[in-house]
Amino acid sequence: MAKEKKSSIIKDALVLFAITIVAGISLGFVYELTLPVIKEQELKKQTEAYGAIYPDAAEFAADEDLTKLAEEAVTKVLEPNGLKGNTIDAAFVALDASGEKIGYVMSITSGNGYGGAITLSLGYSVDGVIQGMEIISMNETPGFGAKANEPAFKDQFKGKKADLIEFTKSGATADNQIDAVSGATITTTAVTNAVNSGLRFINELVEAGN
Repeated sequence: MAKEKKSSIIKDALVLFAITIVAGISLGFVYELTLPVIKEQELKKQTEAYGAIYPDAAEFAADEDLTKLAEEAVTKVLEPNGLKGNTIDAAFVALDASGEKIGYVMSITSGNGYGGAITLSLGYSVDGVIQGMEIISMNETPGFGAKANEPAFKDQFKGKKADLIEFTKSGATADNQIDAVSGATITTTAVTNAVNSGLRFINELVEAGN
């Protein structure tokens, strides 16, 4: 009886193991099938964000040198300037209808949000003016940090011509200042530092190299 029970346990274990293997392979197969779709959706969302922040651009062109500099940004300009936890995820050249370069668009991530990572897109013209900022993804607190995705906050960046942006809780008075999101200092800091990461990347690494 004990022998039969032991045999049954082994058999059940083998069946469970086989099911686990099959399920794992199936999930991996499904993931491989859906990965291109996921990436396509992410690219579409990114492109839409670029169009929203830089409506004057007719095209956003990839540039091998710019991509390489984006990969080097963390060690070359971000961390040395106290912008740890920030990355330049992607960067493209903004072109007008005649193919002339009018600026840049970037995807930037700050890992220092209150609810985790915040990814945004930033447009910046060759004459040093921020064209716009859009939040691509974040997980901030509704009613507080999530307000960073509302026009009242994000539209403050548009039209700013400054090397770096500062935020204030007492009302912006300087050209390089914005008003913080009320009750969300961590979120405001993360977004502002992400924008400043983009500014440093372009001004101190890309344009300086040109």
